[in-house]
Amino acid sequence: VSIVILPFDNVKFFERAANSILENTYYPDFELIIAHNPCENEEVNAAIRSVFNQLPKTHAHVSYTRNETNLMHARGSMEGVRVASNDTKYVVLCNDDIFIPGNQLNWLQTMVDFMEAIDHSATVTPCLLYPNETIYWMGKQDPNQPMHDYLHAQRNDPRLPKQPFTTCYNNMAVCMTRKYLLDEIPLGQSCSHYGSDSEYANRIKDKYPDMEHFVLPQIKLYHWNIYNMRENHGDEETAG
Repeated sequence: VSIVILPFDNVKFFERAANSILENTYYPDFELIIAHNPCENEEVNAAIRSVFNQLPKTHAHVSYTRNETNLMHARGSMEGVRVASNDTKYVVLCNDDIFIPGNQLNWLQTMVDFMEAIDHSATVTPCLLYPNETIYWMGKQDPNQPMHDYLHAQRNDPRLPKQPFTTCYNNMAVCMTRKYLLDEIPLGQSCSHYGSDSEYANRIKDKYPDMEHFVLPQIKLYHWNIYNMRENHGDEETAG
């Protein structure tokens, strides 16, 4: 498994995210790839490289690549995919503001086991929570609706599904997909940032109509969603 994380302009959140992946992932064979979308502040860029240099390298292979410019989410992530190990079967795409808690050590193993068992699974994602324990992402059934399903519902809301279920697309804050799909259908063909996750899902469906996207609610990870802290507030033309 290759885990690709995409730092941009927030050193603190990236450092916490990367360390949580390395410290709280029990899986025998994974690599962490830092695909750095540089921002305009070179001090911040240098600090992100410094975080990489200080990451523990004992549990997994960790590598770094700096993109020539800010390629935004989809194309920036693909630069990380390009340097993935030749043995990679699955890729996990991660934002730089996610967090793996210590009670979810088997999160990666659970996702791999599901992909291995369900041949028609194209992507899987966990339940993603805000720090206040409400839902950030737990799937979306109707692509024509503006909001995600269960958005801001409490973690223990009885309406929340307990078993894996399908969704029209998966949020790339944390998303596992098959490497061969990324080779055939690269991210960011027409949508380089927001909407690249649904674009990818739709292109998969066009080529492989029987493949599905799944949410695994038994895995509960965190996403800080630091949109308002970005130096450019996620502007489509310049967002990281």
